[in-house]
Amino acid sequence: MRARIRASLSLGLLVFAAARAEAGAWIAPEGGQVIQTEVLSAPDDPPVLESQLYLEAPVAERVSLVARPWLENGETVGEEGWRAEVEGGVKAAVLRTPNAALAVQASAVWRSDPDFGCGEGAGEVRALGGVSFAEGRGFVNAETAARLHDGGCPAGRVDLTLGYRPAPRWLGMAETFVFAPEGREAAVKAQFSLVRFSERGTGVQLGLRLRLDGEDAEPALVLAFWGRPRD
Repeated sequence: MRARIRASLSLGLLVFAAARAEAGAWIAPEGGQVIQTEVLSAPDDPPVLESQLYLEAPVAERVSLVARPWLENGETVGEEGWRAEVEGGVKAAVLRTPNAALAVQASAVWRSDPDFGCGEGAGEVRALGGVSFAEGRGFVNAETAARLHDGGCPAGRVDLTLGYRPAPRWLGMAETFVFAPEGREAAVKAQFSLVRFSERGTGVQLGLRLRLDGEDAEPALVLAFWGRPRD
């Protein structure tokens, strides 16, 4: 999620800021950050397009507002061919050092297709921790979230990200996502991608997402655009 400083700053600082921002435990720098992600399923299946927009706007040195609308479209998606979720909340830094960050986030969530007996509204609390290494060229970020839908329906989520910059304008990432609603088996996905940054600090991400919890890997293409709200 990223870049955000002025072009007068060095490219190395731009990309380092980008890497730290992608590690969600860090508060976005001045100007905020935006990532628009599109995920397209493999062509041999009925096509499914997943779209997500991540927006983060700092309101203080250690506090930012976060929004994450999400939409999925396809013939096999739900009863109407689509489903959606909107999450909005506040993220606050609890600990921040030159090489590490710890934050907490509280959000309100709306889901169009809750499980049977559950309401569309939910609350979520998330803990985020990140550490940078190799003189800032890499980072590890871990997030764990607990969600409770109306009707008393809990769910948990764990996200792990490893990022590394082999060159000033390139960032490679390996990610794992685990989502575990109560009463159902956990959904586990992995994603591998590369991000190419411009001199302005905006970026284009291309990657592959795979499902790990079933017999079918359900490969999907990931395309994302990183920037700032004003870009």
